[in-house]
Amino acid sequence: MNGHTANSAVMTLKQAAAYLQVSKAHLSNVIHGKVRGVPPIRSFRLGRRVLIKREWIDEWLEDSCPPVVSQC
Repeated sequence: MNGHTANSAVMTLKQAAAYLQVSKAHLSNVIHGKVRGVPPIRSFRLGRRVLIKREWIDEWLEDSCPPVVSQC
């Protein structure tokens, strides 16, 4: 992932997949609601491009990932 991706407000599917450290195919399946038990990520299309706001990804991570509870 290059520095441009981390600072970009809007990412391509490839950039978003790198940001989340998943494959483009898996991210595409998540976007289209094809991954059972995982809520879809908001996205929009500009022509054939799938674009995702980094803000939407961060919100999705906050909402869909349960907090880690440490055990003592």
